[in-house]
Amino acid sequence: MKVQSFHALYEDNSLMHRATGEDFSKYVDHIGEDGMRERSQHLRERQYPHLSPLVDELIRQNPRMTGTVRQRLERLRTGEAQVVVTGQQTGIFGGPLYAIYKLLTCLKVAKQAENQLEVPVVPIFWLATEDHDFDEINHVYAPTAEYQPRKLTVSPQDTIQRSVSRMTLDQKAVKQVLRQALSVDQETQHTKELVLLVERLIDQETTYGGFFSALLGELVNHDVIFFDADAKAVRELEIPFFEQLIQDNKEIRQALSTGIQQTTNLPDTFLNEEAAHLFVEDIGRDLLYPGEDFVTKQGKTYTELELLALLYASPERFSNSVVTRPLMQDYLFPTLAYIGGPGEIAYWTRLRPLFHHFDWTMPLLIPRMGAVMLRARDEKLLRRYDLSLEQVLSHGVAIEPFDATKINSQLHPSHILGTALIQEIEQVERATSKNLSATKKLNKQIQLAIDTVVTQERRNYDHLMRTKRSLQYQLLPNGAPQERMHSVLPWLNRYGLDLIQNLRVQYEQTDAEQLEILL
Repeated sequence: MKVQSFHALYEDNSLMHRATGEDFSKYVDHIGEDGMRERSQHLRERQYPHLSPLVDELIRQNPRMTGTVRQRLERLRTGEAQVVVTGQQTGIFGGPLYAIYKLLTCLKVAKQAENQLEVPVVPIFWLATEDHDFDEINHVYAPTAEYQPRKLTVSPQDTIQRSVSRMTLDQKAVKQVLRQALSVDQETQHTKELVLLVERLIDQETTYGGFFSALLGELVNHDVIFFDADAKAVRELEIPFFEQLIQDNKEIRQALSTGIQQTTNLPDTFLNEEAAHLFVEDIGRDLLYPGEDFVTKQGKTYTELELLALLYASPERFSNSVVTRPLMQDYLFPTLAYIGGPGEIAYWTRLRPLFHHFDWTMPLLIPRMGAVMLRARDEKLLRRYDLSLEQVLSHGVAIEPFDATKINSQLHPSHILGTALIQEIEQVERATSKNLSATKKLNKQIQLAIDTVVTQERRNYDHLMRTKRSLQYQLLPNGAPQERMHSVLPWLNRYGLDLIQNLRVQYEQTDAEQLEILL
């Protein structure tokens, strides 16, 4: 494996570039190394009275954690440690590759912050299990025979929209998708070990979040804490802040509107200004809207007192929206930094006035690692077709249509010669035997020869285009970045279960935030 810096994954004005520049400080509270120290000091001045029971729950949720992580957690219990957080929806088999890159970036930043601040720093991966959009997590992509992305999915077991954490892992269906995904890849020396591991984890886990964290945990030797907020013990710890979110709902919505107005020159991201930014579980998971009372889209109403009474009686029925989840994260954990992608960074900047409403500052926003994995075979193909990787990532691989007229044009002299020869033979046959059998035979042979040339050219074209489509699928599938479409599965199948640990080591040795990974 060779890892080197790369600068063609994001446009120059992308937030993945801008978020670490000094000019971005007008959108955030802390930036750079000095900002990390400022944020750490701010956290030391805040109170987190729930840390001990929270650590108990983290230990319960992470039975395979390393001893080193366990030691850091114990220091979090006493308020000595701080955390770096990232998060993602719990896609089967780890979701798209960028979820892996988020995890590796979180591990790297936590290690750097610990060295810089000389305090223990815990890397935490927040599992977005309270999300109810099952279509976001129920699939992987695999190539068809013609190298077009094919979506392999697990169907929901009912039609009620509920939090992913409330859905049972469909072990049979997930195993079927695993076999389908690997069947299109060549079997390697790593295939058996990979299948044994994944199927064992599927058998052990009962939820999609549990399977996600078990698999990714294995890939980084359980050096990270996975956090499922949609657990009853966590919801009980969150009651005081949910109460504030309910009581201060009007001010929170006003703060969001302010944040959106202050960031109009950043890339747009939709945040629902009409909502109360809290969900309540009834038959399914319903978003609350403000009015004289709180109301769901189904028309169910709650007065503020009724909502508070329900909160204290059944806190597990409450969950956050994309707007209030970062606030709840800051309430629960002394968070130094959040690792996010471009969309997350865009919407986090809109939340700055909401943090200030609670007299908090925002954690640092640090772009996740970006990477493109390049097989040796694909590197050779780029050279063969005189393409740069940058060209392919920007414009894709040109797939020209088959041009039979061009071939026929090239064969035109052969047509003329053949026609002339046939005419001469025909004249001889007519003058002698009156039998045109030789003429007909020659005509058939010449046409067969021409057809054979065209057929061979078509085969050569099909082989060339198949190779190009393969290259396109590997680097820019369906016109989308590799990291957004590919699962980690085929890469583990080709290069082994230690691939991600090897990448982690390589990544921690470079300052680059965009990588070209040569395999």
